[in-house]
Amino acid sequence: MSSSANSGSRGGPHGGLKKKIGLQRQTEGGSPDLRSLSVLVLVIFALNVIFMKWFLEDRNSGFLPGQASPRTYFALLPLKYVDEESTEMLRSRVGDTIAGVLVRDGAAMDRLNKKIEAMRAGDISSLALSPGLADLIKEYPEAPRTMVLKESARLSEAYLRAHTDVDRAPQWSPETLWKEIESLSLPIEESNIVYQVLNEVLSPLTHSDEELTRILRQEIGDSMQPVERKIAPGDVLVEKGQIITKQAARLLETQGYAMLSFPWKQVLFALLVIPFWPLWVGLQTRKSREDTDDSTPWFYLSFIVGLSWLAEYVSSLFYVQGMGSLFLAGCAYLTLPPHTALQLVLGGGIIGALVVSGFSTLHIVIVALMSIAGAFAGFYVLADAHSRGRLWRQLFMLGVVQTATGLVLRYAFNLSFSAEILLPFALGIALWSTLVIAALPLLEDAFDVLSPLRLIELSHPSNPLLKRLQMEAAGTYHHSLMIGTLAENVADRLGMNANLMKAGAYFHDIGKLRRPEAFVENQMGGENIHDELKPSLSALIIIAHVREGLELASEYHLPRVIRSFIAEHHGTTVLSYFLRKAENSGQPVPIDQFRYPGPRPKSRETGLLMLVDSVEAAVRSEFKGGSESLLDVDETVNRVIDSKIAEGQLDDVDFTLRDISVIKETLFTSLRTVYHTRKVKEIKEKATEMPEKRKQEADVSEGSNAPRK
Repeated sequence: MSSSANSGSRGGPHGGLKKKIGLQRQTEGGSPDLRSLSVLVLVIFALNVIFMKWFLEDRNSGFLPGQASPRTYFALLPLKYVDEESTEMLRSRVGDTIAGVLVRDGAAMDRLNKKIEAMRAGDISSLALSPGLADLIKEYPEAPRTMVLKESARLSEAYLRAHTDVDRAPQWSPETLWKEIESLSLPIEESNIVYQVLNEVLSPLTHSDEELTRILRQEIGDSMQPVERKIAPGDVLVEKGQIITKQAARLLETQGYAMLSFPWKQVLFALLVIPFWPLWVGLQTRKSREDTDDSTPWFYLSFIVGLSWLAEYVSSLFYVQGMGSLFLAGCAYLTLPPHTALQLVLGGGIIGALVVSGFSTLHIVIVALMSIAGAFAGFYVLADAHSRGRLWRQLFMLGVVQTATGLVLRYAFNLSFSAEILLPFALGIALWSTLVIAALPLLEDAFDVLSPLRLIELSHPSNPLLKRLQMEAAGTYHHSLMIGTLAENVADRLGMNANLMKAGAYFHDIGKLRRPEAFVENQMGGENIHDELKPSLSALIIIAHVREGLELASEYHLPRVIRSFIAEHHGTTVLSYFLRKAENSGQPVPIDQFRYPGPRPKSRETGLLMLVDSVEAAVRSEFKGGSESLLDVDETVNRVIDSKIAEGQLDDVDFTLRDISVIKETLFTSLRTVYHTRKVKEIKEKATEMPEKRKQEADVSEGSNAPRK
């Protein structure tokens, strides 16, 4: 705890008061049944939107892969994609240019080397010649036979060298073989024998490897760059009657066109993702709920999120995307704590983009980013709405922010952009802003939530219950006005909801309408009925104003939050005056008979009202008793607040020491301006007799408390 908090606190130490007063009430944010019901409501909304979109749009204009196109489809969004069909065709053509891969046959080369050595050695049997040719060579005289074998060996060696030289491609053929033989200038008979020997000895030294050929074709095809194509908005994707290929179907889905089949993927998404939505909201708003003691109104949250999805779908029919989040932001920020509203608009807007836009990536990005912009802008734009006209202008400004975000995204993604689209957006913003204001009273009545406009209406003097209080219990009415002013001042200093504090203060004592004469502020200095009543009966009458106030609140349909001010503003305190009066009678007195039924304050607002109400009553009583010192006001403020802390009345409220210091300081500053003294120095006249005229003037002079005769 900082020293500044201590130094700013008036009065003595608070004993066991630590950083936060008492035990902090842990709110679970609603029962599991309510969370399950909210999930069910959201799933129903999502399925309705998906079914409506399919039934009204996709069922009539959808496409099916492998079937003829029912219409001509145009590009809605710019896109750069790989044309897989053209890429595959090009790679196939390049691969076909490879006839085959030839590899050397090492075994055939070894066999040829051995035959060359055999021919040089004159070993005819090792040549594996045909019997007729072998017998013919053997019958030849030795000299011609040696010449034939020698020349055959030389030509075979040349053939072998031609296949082993990597820089030379073998060009051997029967024609080239004859040309080589003719260049030897041998007799024709011997040339024929050489040709026959070579024809049997020489065999192909290479062969085509099918596996290597396939691999080479694959590598050459893969080395080709994919065919990339660009499409601009307005380009024809598929003409009517053209068969829709798998690639064309993917393009159409990317552009946001839907298939004729039912969108089961979207249904599956809704069933799998939406159940985690309460977990997200609960985790993100847990700290905020602990600070404000607000349980999460799950059913209300799911209802306005579902309505925003319907609003987004209706807006998309008129090409005005993103307006659903405007409706959601308006309802959320006006009826929920700001942090809860921020998380609600973020999560609801992003999920809504997926539900409404299907799986069109660019549409999802645009709508989701517009929702995010609306969530953060609404945190600031929708603050301090004190009239319907101002609220409409704030909502319109929020819509402008979202639209500007959408237009920037359109420009960034090279989407079609023209001044003509501004008019539909302007009309959409104006329409949804009006619908938010029109829907607020319905939502307030149906879900018992409060908007700033409702609080202002409740606090207006024309409210029927306040008019009754003014006419039938004027003292209580003016007491409530004083409490409202003081509570509003403190709430502004603490950053609390000042409108809520004022409304709660105005209605906290309406139970006194049943018996206004039983309360001192309405007796106007007349007879006090409690002087003739038993203390127990007096306590019963006084305590009953809480129960009777709740009955009147129910009769006049006051919101639940306002009713909590009535029930908790006295907590479980004891009517000490009547208790002491009863104890003086000498009879045993059960203390619970003089104790308010409670409950103790459960929120910062009701806790603040208890302190303000108790302090104002105590200070008013002190001044009626003759106290006129500002030091007395300061002492009374500290004494009353410290006593409430000591009694444990604020154990369920998370006021910090700094908060207590601010409350004391603000109440002291406000009360000293109300209960100030009018003491002035008495004027001593020179003459012993004051003229009658000057005496009258002195008696009626403003601010004069001089003794009168």
